[in-house]
Amino acid sequence: MNWNLWFGKLEDNKLNVVDFHIAFQNAQNDSPLPFNLFEVGRSLFRDDRDYYKTLRKIAIKICEERVEKELKREDRYVVALVKALEEIEESKNLLSEKLDDIRGIVENELTKAFDDRIKYLDEMGKMIENEIERVMTKIAPNITELLGAKIAAKLLERAGSFEKLVKLPASKIQIMGAEKSLYKALSRIKKGQKAKVPKHGIIFVHPYIRQLPKSKRGKMARFLAAKIAIAAKIDYFRGELNESILEAVRKRYEELSR
Repeated sequence: MNWNLWFGKLEDNKLNVVDFHIAFQNAQNDSPLPFNLFEVGRSLFRDDRDYYKTLRKIAIKICEERVEKELKREDRYVVALVKALEEIEESKNLLSEKLDDIRGIVENELTKAFDDRIKYLDEMGKMIENEIERVMTKIAPNITELLGAKIAAKLLERAGSFEKLVKLPASKIQIMGAEKSLYKALSRIKKGQKAKVPKHGIIFVHPYIRQLPKSKRGKMARFLAAKIAIAAKIDYFRGELNESILEAVRKRYEELSR
């Protein structure tokens, strides 16, 4: 017999999770079905313990599904925001170059129109950056704390989704953004030519890497990438801020700075 219970669907005593809001109805005659164990009948569950064990299992499953759905929605939003911000910055730089060229020749209303448009794009860019920081702080507090919202969002955008970022090894995170240079270097090495393999990609702009001597940047990049990989998993599966990760990165930076 099939039963639609308030917490899921029971098919021949095998539970299958469905909509959380499902009604207390019998699948056969649509009559109300109370969820009290004794009123439903012991034929559905072995005993009280089995009932509550099943209830807990379904509750956890439903929560995980709803959290995952929410994260997928918001990480796609971040990806779109990052791409929009990059396009705005490219447009702003292009207009700035053209404005400089025109101003070198003449000052008129057209140069004012260019200037107004650049200011508008600058304001739009700041609004997007603020929105990226708001969302990233919410869905990825640890990697945002480690890297800052802008760098963390670029990593997420390059990975394609939060779920894909979580699955990446630290070695991949370390050189993310420098793939072209890596492939070019590997191609040269295969041909027996000398090549410099990149030690970092997007994360290079992090001050803990950029401010170190070149000889130590690789070590810091490896350490930071390893912590990012851990932080991303904590964010995705737990969503709780773990300040010990940031502290470990800070200590490693101080060690390499000596």
